[in-house]
Amino acid sequence: MSYDFATYDKNYHTEADVVVIGAGIFGLSTAYFLSRMGKKVILLEKKDVGSGASGSNEAFVWGCTRKFPVLPFYRFSQQFYTKIHETIGYDVEYTNCGGYVIAESEREMELLEEWLEQRWQDGLFEMKMVYKDEFHKRLPGFSDHVMGGTYNPLEGRVNSILVCVGFASAIRDLGNEVWTKTDVTAINQKGNKVHEVVTNRGTIRTDCVVNAAGSWAADIGKLVNIDVPVIPNRMTLLVSEPVAPFLNTVCMSAVYVFDEINKAKTQARIAAGEDVKMEAGYTYSQQAKGNIMLGSTEDFVGYDRRVNFENSKAIAKVMGDVNPPLRDKKINVIRGFANFFPYTKDDLPVIGPVPGVEGFVMASGLNGGGMGLGIGAGYTVAQYCALGETHIPIHYFDIQRESLYK
Repeated sequence: MSYDFATYDKNYHTEADVVVIGAGIFGLSTAYFLSRMGKKVILLEKKDVGSGASGSNEAFVWGCTRKFPVLPFYRFSQQFYTKIHETIGYDVEYTNCGGYVIAESEREMELLEEWLEQRWQDGLFEMKMVYKDEFHKRLPGFSDHVMGGTYNPLEGRVNSILVCVGFASAIRDLGNEVWTKTDVTAINQKGNKVHEVVTNRGTIRTDCVVNAAGSWAADIGKLVNIDVPVIPNRMTLLVSEPVAPFLNTVCMSAVYVFDEINKAKTQARIAAGEDVKMEAGYTYSQQAKGNIMLGSTEDFVGYDRRVNFENSKAIAKVMGDVNPPLRDKKINVIRGFANFFPYTKDDLPVIGPVPGVEGFVMASGLNGGGMGLGIGAGYTVAQYCALGETHIPIHYFDIQRESLYK
C-alpha cells in the first residue's frame, strides 16, 4: 500500500490547517486525531511511513517504567489499542498480554518492592510483586537464579509496522494527505508566525506546524532558528525465526529501571575484562507469527544504523544467561536491526508551543516509548492544535524546562 503523494513539482502550492512533519507514531496519531476533529492536515515524511523508530522497535505497549507525567498518555494509548481494529479498520496484532520487570538478585527484588510502592502512588494500582516460586510457575523457561519481579496486566505488544500503516490508511480515509519521500527545506514565517512549509514537492500555506520528526526534530527546529534538545539513541535488536508459541507476555530486565543496578553490572563487566561500550539489558517477547524479539543494546553513535557483531553478541549473551532453554534450542536469528529513538536528558518528551515562533508546536522525544505513549501523546497535541488547550497537562514537557539542558 502506497501513501506517496503524486507530484514532484516544486512550484505546486496548496494549503492546510496543520502540517505535521514526521510519520512515526507521534506524527501519525497527531494527524489522525486532527483529521477526526475536522481539520485539513498534510503529513510529511522524508522516507516512508514508520521508517524511523516507530517501525523498528521492541513493539511493546509498555508503561510501567515510564515517568509519572507521561502515564496519562499510556492510559489513553492502552485503552485505544483495545478498540484499534474497529476504530481505524486495521488489525495491528495487538495483544494485552501483561508484562514483567525481572529481578536477578535479592537486592534487585528489594529495589523493585520499593519502586512498586512509588508506582502505586503514581496511579499504577494494577501492578504487583511476583515472587520466585510463582514467577517460575508462570514462566518456567527462565534461569533458576531469577528471583521474580513485578507484573503489570496492562502491558501488551503489537506489530509496530502495522500500527503505522494502519494510521496512515485511516488518515487517508478521513480525506487528508500523507506525503512520503518529502524533504522539508524551509519553514517561512511572517513576523514571528509560521506562514508556509516549503518542500521538494511544493509549498504548503499553513498557520500551524507540528514538529514530530523524532530523532531528527533538531534539524526541523533549525528551520525556525530554535534549539531542540533531542538526539538519536541507537537501539539494536535481534529477531528469531518463527517458532511455536511459548511466551504470551513481554519481559524487561530491572537494568532498565534502576541506574544503580545498571552501573553495578557495568562495573562488574569492566572488572571481568570486557570492553563495555554500550548498555545491554534484555527485552523479550514473541510476536503473533512466532518470531522472538530479543533486545537490546543502546548507544550514542549519531545516525549510524549499522548492526555490528559486538551489539548482537551482547544481546545473545544476556538472553542466554537469563533463559537457558532459549539458548539450548539453538533457535536461528534471521535478522538484526537498529534504529534511533529520540532521547532527552530527563526522559520526558518535548510537547507544546515554542516561545517566539507562533504556530510551531513540538511533538518529539518519547524516549523509546512510542508504541506505549504515542497515541495518547498524539491526541494531546491534536487537542492543543485544534482547541488551544488539552485534557492532559503538558506543562511538564515545555521546551524551556531546565531539566532538558542539565
